Amino acid sequence: MRMDNAVSPPEGKSLRRQVFQIAWPAALEAMLVGVVDLVDMAMVSSLGLTAVSAVGVTNQPKRILMMFTLALNAGATAFISRQIGRGDQKKAKHCMHQFLWVSILMALGLYTLGFLLARPFVTLAGANEETIDAAAVYFQILMIGQVPQAVSLTINACLRAEGKTRVTLLTNTTANVVNLIFNYFLILGKWGFPRLEVAGAAIAASLGSAAAFLISVWSVRPKNGGVLFLDLRGETLRLDLPLLRGAWNVTFSAFHEQFFQRLGLFVFTKIAASLGTVEFAMYQFIMNLANLQGYTYDGFASAATAVTGQSLGMGSPDRARNAGKYAVWMGYISAAAVTALFILFRHPILAFFSTEEYVISQGGRLLMFVAVSCIPCAGNTIYAGILRGAGDTKAVAQITLWIVAILRPLSAWLLCYPFGFRQAGVWTSFALAHFLRWILLYIHWRKGAWRQINL
Repeated sequence: MRMDNAVSPPEGKSLRRQVFQIAWPAALEAMLVGVVDLVDMAMVSSLGLTAVSAVGVTNQPKRILMMFTLALNAGATAFISRQIGRGDQKKAKHCMHQFLWVSILMALGLYTLGFLLARPFVTLAGANEETIDAAAVYFQILMIGQVPQAVSLTINACLRAEGKTRVTLLTNTTANVVNLIFNYFLILGKWGFPRLEVAGAAIAASLGSAAAFLISVWSVRPKNGGVLFLDLRGETLRLDLPLLRGAWNVTFSAFHEQFFQRLGLFVFTKIAASLGTVEFAMYQFIMNLANLQGYTYDGFASAATAVTGQSLGMGSPDRARNAGKYAVWMGYISAAAVTALFILFRHPILAFFSTEEYVISQGGRLLMFVAVSCIPCAGNTIYAGILRGAGDTKAVAQITLWIVAILRPLSAWLLCYPFGFRQAGVWTSFALAHFLRWILLYIHWRKGAWRQINL
């Protein structure tokens, strides 16, 4: 159905406003997370490129463990937004408690395992003799902070389903400020604090996670003025197995998506790490910039997920389709601005991380691959968000399997080694994967089968 036939101009304007009001805090929140990651990396880089590689090699093991929470959160957002759209506030609140109990249990198990097996994890991720000791210490400390972070992430996912992205903005902004302050104190030992170097960066990150946890819990206190709040008297600690079984298909497919993403990125990063310490440090700089622009589009994807779920809960698939279109075009506008920024200021941006001429000049060329993939990245991120909001996580998982888990690592290896393009081969495969995922997700979204899914 054509968009102009689906809603009247006043309704279209109201819908655009709703999408924008949810999207801008989420986009700003995500962008701030990316900026803090960049500043964090710049602070660590003051210790040298070996420290950058040690911290960078822990990213994929951390994300592999985190994928269970992220998959659960996809199910939480889809289910709770449907209940809110239907006007069933009691069931929406009950769903939040159930997803929260599962999140806590998973986090305690997974991150205890991560703490105990830190050295094997970072070894598998590509740590070498230069980086393994620092990487293992960093990873162990990080695992302690991941438990409160998992709870915070689940609460935030529930609040996004309600459209409360300003609360999640406050949560993550506070956490990031705490992280940066203690980075300054602990990495190099400022203001009487001990010089802990890489371990100091991990402690700072864990303190930031603790701050996010406290604000998240406070935001769902009783009488907080919203649909969702903690009700420990009215809600038992028992798991509602029938509800969780109903959420299984969405959550399980979302887990597959997360698994395929992490597996693909794990292998992709391992290929980059095999190029050497300096090359891998440069890869980390570029990947952090790529993540920054990707985080920005996550805000528009969050709006698309929430409004899609609410609209389908209202029984209005046309409204869901139009909301998705508005979110996509907002993402494209944002992506065009990021593209221009990366092209025009690529060398000054790289100089923020390193003073080495090789890193700045070569990194500037590699950043062009990220620049050309900004609009495809925005498109595939937001279309995936729309499909998740509809509960169509299976399609997202299947596309992620073929593009991210299989094609991207395979093409990276072929271009990097047999063809001898090294870093250029890695980033060519990065851009190619974004283009292909964008096209496939758009085709699936356009077919419209996602509008018929019942949750």
